[in-house]
Amino acid sequence: MKKLLTPEEIAENLSVSEKTVKMWLLHGKLRGLKAGIFWRVREEDLEAFLDPTQRVLENAPPDEEPWTPEDEKAVEEAEIAIRKGRIKSFEKVRSRKGKGKA
Repeated sequence: MKKLLTPEEIAENLSVSEKTVKMWLLHGKLRGLKAGIFWRVREEDLEAFLDPTQRVLENAPPDEEPWTPEDEKAVEEAEIAIRKGRIKSFEKVRSRKGKGKA
């Protein structure tokens, strides 16, 4: 079984509060699994959250469907975030914390 991350672990690795991570989960910005009151996040879901390009591609319509205005906006936002350096790869976050190779 792949390792599941806690909101506390994610908050520590990203230098944000645990409350922020839980809000991302509650609002669906970060995919997670909930068992009772406990949240867990698969590493690949965190990686997708940190990489907006991957999120856009995962949610992209099949090639035969035209893009919606929402699709265009998501791609533009992702490209801007990447250019401005607001996005860090999961690998960079892990290596900075000395957690090993991704």
